[in-house]
Amino acid sequence: MGYKKPENRGLGHHLSVAPHMTASQLRRDHWTISTRCPRCHLDCWVDLSVVIRLSGPQVKLWNRWARCRRYGCPGRMVFLFTPPGEPKGVFWPMHDPPEARVKASISDDPEP
Repeated sequence: MGYKKPENRGLGHHLSVAPHMTASQLRRDHWTISTRCPRCHLDCWVDLSVVIRLSGPQVKLWNRWARCRRYGCPGRMVFLFTPPGEPKGVFWPMHDPPEARVKASISDDPEP
């Protein structure tokens, strides 16, 4: 089996590898990244070159939040992504579902 371009891979593949991808891999494969504040509904595009320059090429955006850029908004922006080869404007959140986060926090607690 040979190499497949990222834009020729299916959505299932992208959703399974997204939690493990670094910012440099996202930029290399031409992922579209944006942010959205759930409180004030501000949408912003993310320039991965700036993220790499400020935080390093190995930073992962999965389960990460950013402070809202709107003046006076106390909200936290969530990262959203569109994999290569998918329709532009359709975004998936870059975080685990709430029930998975609850299970992970419960499993991290040591048993008495």
